Amino acid sequence: MVVVPIVAPILLADPSANVTAVWLGVMIGLNIQTSFLTPPFGFALFYLRGVAPASVKTISMYKGVVAFIALQLLALAIVGLNPALVNYLPSRVSLLSETAPPPKNPRLQVCMEEYAAEQYADNGSTITAAIERAAALDTSSLPRDLAGKLSGSIEQAAKSKPLMDDIIASEKAIEDATPGYKPLHRQVRAVERDIRRIDTRIEDLELIIQRSGPNGIYSEARGERAKQQVEELKKEREALSSEIPASWDEAHKAFGVLQKADQKARLTYRRTIDQAYEPLLEVMATIRAAEPLKAMEGELDALVASLQSDAPDVFLEKIDPVRSAFGDIAGASDIRSAVNDARKAMRGNVNKAEAATALDEAKRLLAEGIAWREKAAAELLPELETYEAAIRNTIGLRGQPVLPREQALYVAACSSHHRDVSLSF
Repeated sequence: MVVVPIVAPILLADPSANVTAVWLGVMIGLNIQTSFLTPPFGFALFYLRGVAPASVKTISMYKGVVAFIALQLLALAIVGLNPALVNYLPSRVSLLSETAPPPKNPRLQVCMEEYAAEQYADNGSTITAAIERAAALDTSSLPRDLAGKLSGSIEQAAKSKPLMDDIIASEKAIEDATPGYKPLHRQVRAVERDIRRIDTRIEDLELIIQRSGPNGIYSEARGERAKQQVEELKKEREALSSEIPASWDEAHKAFGVLQKADQKARLTYRRTIDQAYEPLLEVMATIRAAEPLKAMEGELDALVASLQSDAPDVFLEKIDPVRSAFGDIAGASDIRSAVNDARKAMRGNVNKAEAATALDEAKRLLAEGIAWREKAAAELLPELETYEAAIRNTIGLRGQPVLPREQALYVAACSSHHRDVSLSF
């Protein structure tokens, strides 16, 4: 209760430690559990002493717990050296639960990209072949806008593997530069930390100097001592500043360029695969909407009849649910707009002729929409489903509602290891 609130924020905030709260909690728990068996605060020993008969000597108890203390220390060392032993199970439970974070969660991206890189390495030819087959599909059964979306998504999918190669290259560049940069980074950041402490102390002393004197809250002697301390601290600061190597600025800038290149490569890859997969899902959902549209034919016919026989307010009550229903059907926005035009014509200055024309247009669009969807469902949809299945776990992984089991287990194992992100600061 005393130590954890002090230590935990420091360790969790230290980028070089980069520990998880779960791992830190287990480490603290193991430490406390070990302390219960060791003098001078071995609470478990005190409890045992209180219930054991007088014939059992205290020294015998101490000898008896040595093996258990050794096991506890061994467990502590194993957990300290292998954080994944602690982090894996919570990560696995989280990613496989009903409340699992979506695949677009920023914390999952690096591990997902590692998985994708392995898939490209093992099955890259299969993925490329699927993209090439999709590019050769006949999309003449689709409206021009949907055909354009599908074509654009396939073009973006073709860029995914080269972009993944860029990520791998940027990772390799950072990995190669790290051994030479990391010691320099640690040295300079340690010096800068000490300089910041001196600057804080100088600010405090200058405040004392300002408030010293006959009318101040500090005596003149205290102010003089503060001035001397400031001069000494400034000399110390200059000495520390001279310890920063002359090559630091250039090395820091060069390493920053590598990090920015890595970030750019990853963001470009994520944006590209999203643009490759989301339009594909939209096209497939639009094609599959033939049956829901067929179910709306009777609703439109009923609206036409209501327009001729019912009062405007009754017609408006009937048209609102129909308009909403078309809004819920993929790719039916043009039909919804036509229905909405009929609704507008019957509000305010009632114009039945204009409303009838709008409903006729809605019926025409409905018939055309059903016709091309049925044709596309027969000729194109099976090929698109095959293509989608081929890219689902790589290009389409970010577009899934939750991570599939295989990918979730991989990401859980990957994210269980602590990552040193100190070079980013």
